[in-house]
Amino acid sequence: FLLNNELTDFSFSPTDANGTPIANRVQPGKRPRSSMSPTIVLDSGGELELVTGSPGGSAIIGYTAQSIVNVLDFGLDAQQAVNVPHHQNRNGSTSLEIPIPGVTLDYDVDALAAALEARDHPVSVRTLTSGLSVIQVTDDGFVGGADFRRDGAVGGR
Repeated sequence: FLLNNELTDFSFSPTDANGTPIANRVQPGKRPRSSMSPTIVLDSGGELELVTGSPGGSAIIGYTAQSIVNVLDFGLDAQQAVNVPHHQNRNGSTSLEIPIPGVTLDYDVDALAAALEARDHPVSVRTLTSGLSVIQVTDDGFVGGADFRRDGAVGGR
């Protein structure tokens, strides 16, 4: 008997208001919808470049994607990539992370919220606790980055 919390990834109701079965209902032989996305990034030669992942329910995909973009597109190291404030939109309002002194990089969250709201984007400003871990391969070996919003530890050499 395996104990886990993946049943929460199923719909809590087996049917909708009209009695129609919900596709994501608990049923034998089904697997739950999940946002788990542990990611291994290889370079153009097929060599390991980056490993990343995060807890966070439906926000996992955004957290993981942001860490990849921060390293590959913006040239940040593993820890810097984790420390960037998060921005999420999961088919609703855009959540902007409140800067956390000593943890995230600082930015003017109110100015960004105002700019998005001026373009009719619904915005919420709140704490986002990703729990990202990133391991990056460098010329000096493995370098880790850990999210101090949660566990704050990662292995590496």
